[in-house]
Amino acid sequence: MKGLVCMEHRLFVYGTLRRGERNHGLLGSSRCEAFLARAPGVLVDTGLGFPAMKETGASSGETPGMVCGEIYRVDKATLARIDILEDYHGPGDPRNLYERVEMKARTDRGEMDVLAYVSDRFRDGAAICFGDWKLHRMLREPHVLYFAYGSCMDDERFKKAGVADWFRDMVGRGTVHGCNLQFTRQASDGGRADMVETGGVTEGKLYRIPVEALEGYLYGREGVRLGIYRPAVVPVRLDSGETADALTFVVVDKRPETAPPEWYMEEILRGAGGTVSESYYEALLDRFFSFGYQGIGK
Repeated sequence: MKGLVCMEHRLFVYGTLRRGERNHGLLGSSRCEAFLARAPGVLVDTGLGFPAMKETGASSGETPGMVCGEIYRVDKATLARIDILEDYHGPGDPRNLYERVEMKARTDRGEMDVLAYVSDRFRDGAAICFGDWKLHRMLREPHVLYFAYGSCMDDERFKKAGVADWFRDMVGRGTVHGCNLQFTRQASDGGRADMVETGGVTEGKLYRIPVEALEGYLYGREGVRLGIYRPAVVPVRLDSGETADALTFVVVDKRPETAPPEWYMEEILRGAGGTVSESYYEALLDRFFSFGYQGIGK
C-alpha cells in the first residue's frame, strides 16, 4: 500500500506569522521561499496587536496597493494550525474572521501562486504605510537598524549633506543570505545597486540610526516617494552569529542589470573597505572589472 502524499501549499504571511513575530513558531519547520515577497492588497492596523490584509480591485472599491510579507511552504497540519489562529472555519463560513484565498505574490524569482488570509472585518483600521507590518512596528522605536550595501556604505555624501551625525553609530558588518548585489536601477549614467532575492550573499554596513533620519534624509536620497526604491525589512546576520531585523532599500522597478558609472563603484568600494570580508571585497572588484573598469579600486 502506498503511503499518503503530504499536500503542501505556499502560504503568504504578512503579520504575526513573519520571522521574529510572536506567532512565527506555528509555522514549525516550514521552509521560507521568499522574505521579500509582496501581494496585492491594503494592510490595516486592527488596533488589536495584529494587522489585517484587505483585497483590492474593482469589486472591492479599494485603491490598489501592495502588502509586504514572506512565503512559506506549509503542509496540511501546519495549515490547520494557522486556520485556528486566523479563526477560519471554511470557505464562506459566517464565523470566519479571516477568509483564506488564493492569489499571486510577486518575488524576485517571479510570481508565485499562494494562499493568504484576508479580512474585511476591520474597515476602520488605519492603513499601514508601505504595507509592511514589521516596518510599521519598527518605526515606533526611536532608533532603527539600517543595512547599507551600496553607495550608502560610504560616508562622504553623508558629510556633504550635513547628516553624518545620524550615521555615527556603525554597529559593524552585516550579511544578508539569499540575496545578491545587482545593478537593476537604471539611471541616465548607468546602473544603481539593488539587493535581489535570487540566492547568494550580500555584505554591508549595519548602522543604528535615529528614526528621523529616514524622512530627514534616506527616503529622499533613495527616491522612496517617487517609487524608485522601497523600504524593506530583512534578516541581517552579524559577526557574532546573531540575526537582527534591519531596514534597507530595494529597487521597485527592477530592470536588466546595467553597468554602474565608475564614480559610483568607487563609492561602494570606499565604503566597503575595512568592513566587509576580504573575499566579498575581492568579489566586488571582480564584478567591477567585468564591467570593463580596469583601474577601479587601485
